[in-house]
Amino acid sequence: MSFPSSKTGASPPPPPPPAARQTPANSQAPKPPVVPATGPAGAFMVELLVYNGAPFKDHWAYWVRSHEDPDIGVLMHAAGDVRNGFKFEVRRSHDFRVTGNRPTKRIPLQWVGKEYFDEKAMLNCGKYKTDHIPACVFEASAHKVKAPEKTLKAVDDKVTPVGKKITQRNCQTWIIESADQLVSDRIFSREVAAYLHAIRQ
Repeated sequence: MSFPSSKTGASPPPPPPPAARQTPANSQAPKPPVVPATGPAGAFMVELLVYNGAPFKDHWAYWVRSHEDPDIGVLMHAAGDVRNGFKFEVRRSHDFRVTGNRPTKRIPLQWVGKEYFDEKAMLNCGKYKTDHIPACVFEASAHKVKAPEKTLKAVDDKVTPVGKKITQRNCQTWIIESADQLVSDRIFSREVAAYLHAIRQ
């Protein structure tokens, strides 16, 4: 590195301005699957419900809407938190107008054929119910993925051996893993699972 000559008294030239950052073409938010407004006869629309969890991660759930009313349906998710663990939970004949717990976003994922559902059982004959047992093929497929156990250690928990990596699983993890299972069971398309992987927080 050369310094300016003391004879001339010249000062070094100013540094060049930082190069403008170019945004990569692929940095745009992933686009959700293209889902037509109407599906095959008897098929059910499956959506992703997103609840704002700021400052923490958003909560995710599946929504299988009824044929009669898009605000009434089946809400299926991993309920709980990383401190206490999660459990598989299904809210049957859930009505957003009654509960008031409307999601921040409802993202259509795919129309799924009627052969994977039992409308009477999954909607509990129109009566609200919190359930933990699958009532149709779609729910049974997702239920194959175990809900996450607690991964946030409390003070009185046993110390994890040094070097053992803890993978924190949560409601989003469960949705993604169950989507992979639904793909494996040929219920979801690969596009749906790829989209969920891409938007995970």
